[in-house]
Amino acid sequence: MPWRNTTDPYAIWLSEVMLQQTQVSTVEPYYHRFLQRFPDIESLAAAPLEEVLKLWAGLGYYRRAKSLHRAAQFVASTYHHVFPCKYDDILQLPGIGPYTAGAIASIAFREIVPVLDGNVMRVLTRLLLIQDDIAKPQTRKLLWKIAGSLVPNQDPGDFNQAMMELGATVCTPINPRCESCPLETLCAARREHLQHQIPVKQIKAATPHIKLAAVIISSPQGHLLARRKPGGLWEHLWEFPAFELPRPTAASVSSRLLALTGMRIKLKRHDATITHQLTHRRMEYTLFMGQSMTKAAAQINMKIASYYDTIRWITDMKTVPKSRLTEKISALSR
Repeated sequence: MPWRNTTDPYAIWLSEVMLQQTQVSTVEPYYHRFLQRFPDIESLAAAPLEEVLKLWAGLGYYRRAKSLHRAAQFVASTYHHVFPCKYDDILQLPGIGPYTAGAIASIAFREIVPVLDGNVMRVLTRLLLIQDDIAKPQTRKLLWKIAGSLVPNQDPGDFNQAMMELGATVCTPINPRCESCPLETLCAARREHLQHQIPVKQIKAATPHIKLAAVIISSPQGHLLARRKPGGLWEHLWEFPAFELPRPTAASVSSRLLALTGMRIKLKRHDATITHQLTHRRMEYTLFMGQSMTKAAAQINMKIASYYDTIRWITDMKTVPKSRLTEKISALSR
């Protein structure tokens, strides 16, 4: 992986942020594109947020991109574009927690600090036969203490990366390759044949299933897109107007569109639906399509726009930042 061959704190930071809840295979092309466009903190800090979001589009969890941009501006103004080299200072940057700060400080600056991500937790709980729920704060506190006691004075970054890679490639969540593990003879879970039951996690609640209707309206001015308000899901991103409706019909969606925009448009239901899985919810979209011949600017009723702050005709959809879901809807509507 390219981020394992660098000691540049900016590149390490970027990779760790992108890898949060995202698979390596998904991250790699984004990582290369992002570094090509923003090769250093100075270029990232100087860029408008909308351009950063546009380059991030499709990677998900967009708050990461906003925090990355905000932290770059903080480093530019406070540290004169030079990334701070101490763990405690790195931890003060927007969007950076103990794990990311530890990874940057140990790999880039050889500071003797631990890391504790899901991979390292899995290695430690199996190695030491820790059967407490890893979601509980007291268990996390114990694991941080253990991880800190193990970091060697020499090459702490190499050690931390080795622990992460051991969990990612050998001590995997399902079917761990114990026979290939360099710690097999030391592993208490392996000795007790409990490696498949550890780590212990609390049972997740059922994922809510939300049904919505998305409206694809075309006109001589382009497509009608709405921008999400700050602070919520997909904040600052553009999308086709959508409404939460358990049983959407052309009439009910037309009524919602009229209330939101004042536009009376006859809609036709698309044959297909789109399901989009997020971490804590499953969203099912029914698509409706229509045409408008108006050349007037689009208006939005702010009294009922619960999660939009503006709406307008977009001639070229490549010019605005969008979620992967909006890209899927756009492709299907075409």
